[in-house]
Amino acid sequence: MAQKKAPAAPRKMGSANAEALRRRLGGFQQGARDGRRDVAAEIAESTAEQTIPQTDTDGAGAPGESHIGEEARD
Repeated sequence: MAQKKAPAAPRKMGSANAEALRRRLGGFQQGARDGRRDVAAEIAESTAEQTIPQTDTDGAGAPGESHIGEEARD
């Protein structure tokens, strides 16, 4: 059985106030800019606090341990 669709709501006939819409959009844009600035500052702050540990290794094992292979001798 086919469902009947509700009739679309009638459109309001009033005109949009262009200046009011501009103010609202401007406020939204400013809020978005402020939010992006705040997040960028938080990211910069958190990455500045992170440090990379300095180790005495060649990247292949334990600190201070060399991983240079020796030739086999007969």
